[in-house]
Amino acid sequence: MRGERFRRRLATALAALALALPARPGAADELLSAGDVELRVAIGERQSEMVERLADWVERNTGTWNTAGLEAFAPLLADELRKLDFAVTLVPSAPLEIPGRKDPHTGPIVLAERRASLEPEHAHRFLLMGHFDTVFEPDAEFQHWRLDPERPDRATGPGASDMKGGLVVLLEALRALAESRDLARADVTVLLNSDEEMGSLGSRERIEAAARKAEYGLVFEAAREGGELARSRGGAGQFHLDVRGVSAHVAASGSEGHSAIVALAKKVIAIESLTDYSRGILLNVGTIEGGTKRNVVPDHASAWIDLRYDEPGQGEEMRARLEQIARAEDVPGTSATLWGRLHRPPKPETPQVDALLWLQQKLARELGFPAPVALRSSSVTDGSLSQAVGLPTVDALGVRGGEAHTEREFVVLPSLSERATIAAVLIRHLSLASPPAPVPVDAGGAR
Repeated sequence: MRGERFRRRLATALAALALALPARPGAADELLSAGDVELRVAIGERQSEMVERLADWVERNTGTWNTAGLEAFAPLLADELRKLDFAVTLVPSAPLEIPGRKDPHTGPIVLAERRASLEPEHAHRFLLMGHFDTVFEPDAEFQHWRLDPERPDRATGPGASDMKGGLVVLLEALRALAESRDLARADVTVLLNSDEEMGSLGSRERIEAAARKAEYGLVFEAAREGGELARSRGGAGQFHLDVRGVSAHVAASGSEGHSAIVALAKKVIAIESLTDYSRGILLNVGTIEGGTKRNVVPDHASAWIDLRYDEPGQGEEMRARLEQIARAEDVPGTSATLWGRLHRPPKPETPQVDALLWLQQKLARELGFPAPVALRSSSVTDGSLSQAVGLPTVDALGVRGGEAHTEREFVVLPSLSERATIAAVLIRHLSLASPPAPVPVDAGGAR
């Protein structure tokens, strides 16, 4: 039994919520309980603290290759989880096999576990996932938190939405559940990696191992500005093409030189031509390097290639096509080698995930928040890895925001408490009940 103080607080919270929310039809079918309302009020009271924490975290550079910055940031996350009685371990990531990197190491993995203390024999098992690396390294111009002078509900900064905002949401949801004692009914594992922006190549095995032990997977990557969730996702791969030629003085290029840049240029055209929007296949040559001087025939050139695809077989098909392009001698005297990884499998629609999405949508509506529409997305998250080994996984549970990976990256500030509330109430319902039955979700088109 909870004490008299809790009952008084709950009565006050119910009265406040009744005044704040409009009347809704179909009250008999509502899922919202007194405990859910208490969570909503408690999290809402911490909105300003959430903004302050996010501002502080955004100011700390955690680019994927800023190992020192990641190693300094990981203990901040670990300390917050220990305050919630999680047993926390900082686990080194496996070395990343990345072409051109002398140091293959990035930051650690934060692995935290808390076991149920109330009816542990009936406890459901949750895996909560996120990452704390960003695409902005210390030499990037985009480094600071800034409130939008024209939109007071927005702020910009590196990682504001992708995904330090999601980390704040995750921790605040757990904090509220711990204080309400709902967390005591669940077995919860939190896995936060620091190489997600490079494909989670060093943390994939840890993610898959943790996913095999869980019943529900929740990923706190950012949602779209309107709160849209990813019902399904495509797959992704990354490739590096390295071309070697023969250098020579430009005056002797006709007889002695063999240009690696010319060979690479021809291969880039062939690679881009593989894009087939009708099949959901997209290849993008994102960066190229090569040459030393304008008057020297270049003996080296390279390119990084991003691959997106819809069906599992398409990934292997494109890998074979890229290998064929690499083998072709486009310029006599040149050769090429291809490195590559299919680092994210497609994440298809499933009845189990649709049931979880339906529950989230219904709870969001009853809490007075916009119900998140479920979409097909071509972006990727670690939720694809967890679901591929059999764990029903809902992702995009983090803040509402947009323009990720650009200097315009923003977060919708009120979504901090909004999304933490939805996540906390969703976890509470899943910890108390059997899995929801599959029903149609509010789904949109691909975006």
